[in-house]
Amino acid sequence: MTQIEFLVEEPSAEEALRHVLPKLLRGRARWKLINLGSKHKLLKALPGRLAAYRDRIDRGEPLRVVVLVDQDSDDCASLKRQLEDMARTAGLATKTHPDAQKHFHVVNRIAVEELESWFIGDAAALRQAFSSLPTVDVGKGIFRNPDNGGSWEALHRFLKKHGIYKSSYPKIDAARRIAPKLDLQANRSRSFQVFVQGVEALLT
Repeated sequence: MTQIEFLVEEPSAEEALRHVLPKLLRGRARWKLINLGSKHKLLKALPGRLAAYRDRIDRGEPLRVVVLVDQDSDDCASLKRQLEDMARTAGLATKTHPDAQKHFHVVNRIAVEELESWFIGDAAALRQAFSSLPTVDVGKGIFRNPDNGGSWEALHRFLKKHGIYKSSYPKIDAARRIAPKLDLQANRSRSFQVFVQGVEALLT
């Protein structure tokens, strides 16, 4: 069975994927979550990890890799190019740049702007996680385009307005509450849908 290793940059992404992946993979692959601690640490460690993955794949392991980072204030295209270049340097084909047989072992994905865009993309999940929330008009405010301004600050302002997380935004707790409620098909975040499609492509 295929083994997929997911590399993430921080604990809330680890917590969110811990809930999303079982629904997404549905037993079709073994998986492992690796939290590298920060985006800086992930990018620093990635070349070495990819080289090690290449060695394991060359030895016949049915291994695939998904790298997930937040866009933050980075240029999305430049960040994606950086990730793709690291994979190519390690000798690994990616979904964006597959080999001559259209095969690939690595999927690089970017949450735009942050993981919270995935939560904003599913208003129903937010209401399930926080029952005191009113019905959300997805045509207004941060919900109109979840990937445009989908930051933890934006989500915190919305939740705080309705009496939730008044003093601070606990990212891990929010991920633990919201992620289990996410609908994989209905989520309006483009970066979430691209992540789902990338993982599905690894399984075909």
